Amino acid sequence: MNDDIKHAIHYHEETKHSELGLQMSRHYLDWDDKPRPFKVYQELSSIPLPQDFPIPTADALTCIRSVHPFLPESPLDIRALAQFLFFSAGITREMKYDSGTYYMRAASATGALYPIELYVISKELAGLPAGVYHFCPGNFSLVELRSGDYRSKLAEMAGGNPNILSSAVTLAFTSFAWRNAWKYGDRSYRHWFWDSGVIASNLLAVAISAGVEPALVTGFLDAGVNNLLRLEQRSEAAVVLAPLGSSLAKGPEVSDFRPDPEPLPVLDIPRIIPISKRETEHPEIWKLHDASSLLSAKEVAQWLSSSKNKFTNVASEDLSQERMQDNRQDLDSLSNVILLRGSTRRFSRSPISKNHLSTILFSSTRGVPLDVLAKGESLVDIYLIANAVEGLAPGHYFYNRHAKSLEQLDAMNELASRNESGYLCLGQALFSDASAVLFMMTDINAILKTLGNRGYRVCQFEAGVVAGKIYLSSYAQGLGASGSTFYDDVVTESFTPHARNKAAMIAVGVGMPAYKARRGKILAARLTKSQLLSNG
Repeated sequence: MNDDIKHAIHYHEETKHSELGLQMSRHYLDWDDKPRPFKVYQELSSIPLPQDFPIPTADALTCIRSVHPFLPESPLDIRALAQFLFFSAGITREMKYDSGTYYMRAASATGALYPIELYVISKELAGLPAGVYHFCPGNFSLVELRSGDYRSKLAEMAGGNPNILSSAVTLAFTSFAWRNAWKYGDRSYRHWFWDSGVIASNLLAVAISAGVEPALVTGFLDAGVNNLLRLEQRSEAAVVLAPLGSSLAKGPEVSDFRPDPEPLPVLDIPRIIPISKRETEHPEIWKLHDASSLLSAKEVAQWLSSSKNKFTNVASEDLSQERMQDNRQDLDSLSNVILLRGSTRRFSRSPISKNHLSTILFSSTRGVPLDVLAKGESLVDIYLIANAVEGLAPGHYFYNRHAKSLEQLDAMNELASRNESGYLCLGQALFSDASAVLFMMTDINAILKTLGNRGYRVCQFEAGVVAGKIYLSSYAQGLGASGSTFYDDVVTESFTPHARNKAAMIAVGVGMPAYKARRGKILAARLTKSQLLSNG
């Protein structure tokens, strides 16, 4: 079914935003049924993670832009694992309002709904038995779901992936569908990959800081991984796998790989406390998810082998180009940047420097270690509207990541560019006030022809990773950033003819914040059960 790409095309068309469509929408938010942000098992005990984990002190921009580690690697233990989990998805802020207390996390999430869950598949580490675990950021603990070393099984489900075979730990990202569908409906399937991509951008940078080789795996046997993690069908599903530490860990031999692995025993689904009183079904989400699922490890291997060296994303038009200089002067440590990062709520309209923008663009486009891409490949292009960038005329631009240059598509006055950037992002003034608004875009039809329906997941996910890097590289320079959705077809029209065949994946506004952001804290929290069950 993955090859029948009409499913992805239909979903994408049906979930596009338009001004008229939003005006006519009958969707409303039932605040009494807002989903809780934490997954709480009813009968399984938890293992507290250590709170004295290492802090990533390496230069932030170096970590964000690096594809491979530049520091010596240390063997992974439970303290290192705690570091990865906290700086990817841990609690960094406690916000108290009249409506309740809200717990903000290290990576942003659409609507602050936090649909992404993290799981650990690990060999025996110092301080942690081999097993499959669920991570709860609310009480900073692990819950054991299976005992034993399942790395070989997981690698088989990923077509014999060598990184999983040799890694000490693999993190599995899943999406709790209802958490985001409560607000965003059918379109929220896109957010599965945006939100997991932003978390992955943190994880990649922290792994680089620790000298650990990271990788991201999008090709795997969906039903097998979901079974391994003991997920409830039509509620939660695996999105991506992230093996860590492949260069030091001694894993099973690659020759042990079996293209048709025996299925794991099916264990009972552990009972959890419901995340809300009731859930509304969104069959369109699951139709595409099923249509983009891989049904055998052999199919996974074939899917991966057919994809390499197919994507170049090199500009072909002869346009006015301006080479962007790389700013390699790092301003802060990675831990400080992650703790400072938020989603800017007010931009000052003050200009940013061309050097600021070039650093964001360069740092965000040095590559994402995806299994489906050969070295140097990307599915995502960055287009932008410049509103207030010193030395850069307002207007539309394309960033050529190979030439490290901006290609001017047209010129506008600042009033017109601000009006357009705000309108494209659903008419939000925040994105009129931004110094620049960046749109991650891709040729969906070309990707679907090569990767099938699953290509839709991959390009949305890579766009999410790039968006996360934009966030981090903005905050590393004392700027702000905020993500947005958009009017799909109008974005394409705005950058046509250059982007005629491309669709927007995600948008991020960057600029000078109109207030001084407060740095978050390392809140490796031990929330009470009542706090975990609040909907803040």
